Amino acid sequence: MKIGITFDLRQEYLLLGYSLEDTVELDRDDTVDAIEGVLRDLGFQADRIGNVRRLVERLASGDRWDLVFNIAEGLKGFGREAQVPALLEAYGIPCTFSDSLVCALALHKGLTNQVARGHGIPTADFRIVSSEEELFDVNLPFPLFLKPVAEGTSKGVSATNRVEDQAQLLEVGRRLLYAYRQPVLVETYLPGREFTVGLIGTGPKARAIGAMEVVLLDRAEQGAYSYDNKAYYEDRVEYRLGDPSDPEVAEALDVAVRAWRALGCRDAGRVDLRSGADGHPRFLEVNPLAGLNPDISDLPILCRLAGVPYRDLIAGIVQSALDRVPDTAARGVVLPVPVIGLPGSDPLAGQGDLFLTPTPASAYRGRQRPKVLFLHERIEHGAPADRQDLRNEMEYLAGILRNLGYDVATHPISLDLRSVSRAVQRIRPDVVFNLAETVDGQGRLVHLAPAILDRLGVPYTGNGTEAMFLTSNKLVAKEVMRQAGIPTPRAATLEQVLHGDVDLSLPCIIKSVWEEASVGLDEDSVIRDRERLKDELLRRLPELGGAGFVEEYVDGREFNLSLLSAPGGPRVLPVAEMRFVDWPEGKDRVVGYRAKWDPNSFEYGHTVRSFAIEAADEPLVRRLVMIALRCWERFGLRGYARVDFRVSPDGSPTVLEINANPCLSPDGGFMAAAHEALLSPEQVLTLILGDLNRPRPSAAIPITWSRMRRTGALSTASSATRSQILQGRKPRSL
Repeated sequence: MKIGITFDLRQEYLLLGYSLEDTVELDRDDTVDAIEGVLRDLGFQADRIGNVRRLVERLASGDRWDLVFNIAEGLKGFGREAQVPALLEAYGIPCTFSDSLVCALALHKGLTNQVARGHGIPTADFRIVSSEEELFDVNLPFPLFLKPVAEGTSKGVSATNRVEDQAQLLEVGRRLLYAYRQPVLVETYLPGREFTVGLIGTGPKARAIGAMEVVLLDRAEQGAYSYDNKAYYEDRVEYRLGDPSDPEVAEALDVAVRAWRALGCRDAGRVDLRSGADGHPRFLEVNPLAGLNPDISDLPILCRLAGVPYRDLIAGIVQSALDRVPDTAARGVVLPVPVIGLPGSDPLAGQGDLFLTPTPASAYRGRQRPKVLFLHERIEHGAPADRQDLRNEMEYLAGILRNLGYDVATHPISLDLRSVSRAVQRIRPDVVFNLAETVDGQGRLVHLAPAILDRLGVPYTGNGTEAMFLTSNKLVAKEVMRQAGIPTPRAATLEQVLHGDVDLSLPCIIKSVWEEASVGLDEDSVIRDRERLKDELLRRLPELGGAGFVEEYVDGREFNLSLLSAPGGPRVLPVAEMRFVDWPEGKDRVVGYRAKWDPNSFEYGHTVRSFAIEAADEPLVRRLVMIALRCWERFGLRGYARVDFRVSPDGSPTVLEINANPCLSPDGGFMAAAHEALLSPEQVLTLILGDLNRPRPSAAIPITWSRMRRTGALSTASSATRSQILQGRKPRSL
C-alpha cells in the first residue's frame, strides 16, 4: 500500500526569505524522517510529496496514492491548513487528519468558539475585533486577553497580551491588528490551570489519550503559554500528565472530547483548555494538525508521559484514517495498534497506556510455540444453552491464539481434583486460560479451578482464587460491598426468609446465591406479595442450584461495565446499557435466562445492548466508572471482569453483581465492549496474557468463615458441599 506524505519544510521557506516567526508552524526534516520511518516499519510504501505546490505537480503528472499522511500547514490565508485536504478531496484521495472544512474552521479561533458554544462547549466570553474602531465596542469585564485569531504555535501570544483597562486594550489591540493583518480575538482572561488534551480517533470512536498540564516555572514568562515559553520549554515549562481522578482534569478530558466530536475532527490532534477562577476548564482552541516531531511537539510529549510509543501514535492515526477508506488497496489493512480507552466523556479517558502492540507468541518465555491450556467445565450432551455456548467461546479463542502463534490444548475440570492436577502436569502448559464457570455444574465451586493452579504454581489468566470465591457468592460480595460503601440493593438470606425476618421494600427479586448466566432468573422472579416470598423461594431452590436469596428489586435502567488489566492499571471499556425495547406495560424488566439464551423468546429479541450514551447521562457514566473501579480495588480483581448495575428512576446506581470470569464469546458483552473501544480480539488476549507478568493481588478485605455464616453464604449451601469446602478445597488464605 502506497502512502504519500505532504508537509511544509521550514528550511525551504527560510531560504526563500521568510522570517523565523513566519515559519514557526512549519516542520523540520527530522519530523518527516520520523513519520516516514514508522510508515516503512509498518510495512507501507512511503512516498515524500512535499508542500501543496509539489502536490499539484505530482497530481498533474498522474501520480496517485492509496492514502496521504498530511501534515502540511500552509503559509498564507485563513484556509492555508485546508489547501492540501481540499485538493485531495477533489481528486478522491483519502488523507489523514481532518477534512478541509474542519481545518479551515479550526484555524479561525473566533469562529471555532462560536461553533463550540453552539454545541454547549464552555468557552471564555469573547469578541472578534476586525478594526481599531471595534476595540471601543468591547464591553467585557477586565482583565482580558488578546491574540491573533488565526495563528498557531502561540504565534503573537505573550504575557503582555493580558490587558487590565481600556488604554491597554487599545494599545495591544492596535499592535496585533497591525502586526498580523487579521482580526484579533478578545477573551475574558482565565487565571487557572492550563491543559492540552491529546485525542485519537474520529466521531464516537474518539478517545482521549490524556490531559497534559502546562506548568510555568519561575523562569517562564508568567500568565500565558506564550511563543517564547514554547520555544524555550526545556527551561521554562514543566509538563505533567494529569491525574484523571482530579475533578478538574476529568472535566478537561470531558470538554476536550466533546469539543473534538462536535467540531468533526478526525484521527488525532489536541484540544487546549484553561480554567477560570472557579476551577472549571474552558475550551481555548483545537489543533486538528498537531505537531508530530517525536522530541519537541506537545502531542508526542503527552504520549510519552502516558507511556504511548511514537510508533503506536503514528500507527493509530493511520488506522483511524484507513477505517474511512472504502474499496481501495487500503481495504482489509489492519494495523496491530488499536486504541484502548473509555468513551470520551469518561473522566478516566487516557489513563496510562492507550495503545498496545501484541506481543508475539515466540517472545513468550523464549519458546517458539508456547502452549495454552483451556481449563473448562465439562459440557455434557444435552447441556443447557449457557453451557453449550462454551464450545463456541473455546473455538473462537483458540483460533485467535493459534494466529498469534500459540498451541492450544483443552481439559475439563471435575471434582476429581487429583486427576485434574495430573492432567495439567502432563500437558505442561505455559499458561492456563481459565474458562471454568462451574465445577460439575455447580457455580459454588468455581474457585476450585484457580485454587488448583495456585497449588501447582502454574500461571493462569483472569482472577485469583480469593476474588473468584468472593464474587461468585453474591451474599458475600454484598457484604464486602456494604462494608466498602459500594451501593448494592439490600438483601435477605434464605434463613431470614424462612424465619420471617425480612425487612425489605417490595417488590423483591429471587436470585441464586452462586449460579451465573442468569440461571433461574426470569420476570416471575419478581415478587410483590410478602406472603408469597417464602413459598416461592423454596419452590425455586432446585433451579437456583439449591441456594437462593432475595433482594430489593430496582425497577430502572441496567448497565454493564467491563474492565481489563493493562500495564498502567485497570482500563474501563465503554459502558453498555441493556435496553428493554417495546417492553409491554406492566412486564418486569429483567435480563433473565430467556433474554440471554432463548433466541425464540420475546425477551431475547427485545433486550438490546447499546453503547450510545446520551450527553445527559455523562455524569451517571462517571459514577458507574468510579464504582466499578472501587469494586476492582476492593475485591482484588485482575485480568478482566464485568460489573452489572441497576440505576433507579431517581438516577441512583447500585451494583447487582460482579462477574470475575465473564464470557469472551464474540457476541458476548465483554468482547462487544472491547470492540467499541477499538480493541481487536488479538489485543484483548494479548492484554489478558500480558497481565500474567504483573503481581497477582490478594482480596482487599479479609473474609472469615464466621462472617460468611453471618451473611448466609455457608448456611445456604448443602451440608455435603459445605464439608467439601471445609475439607481443604477452600482458598488457602481463607
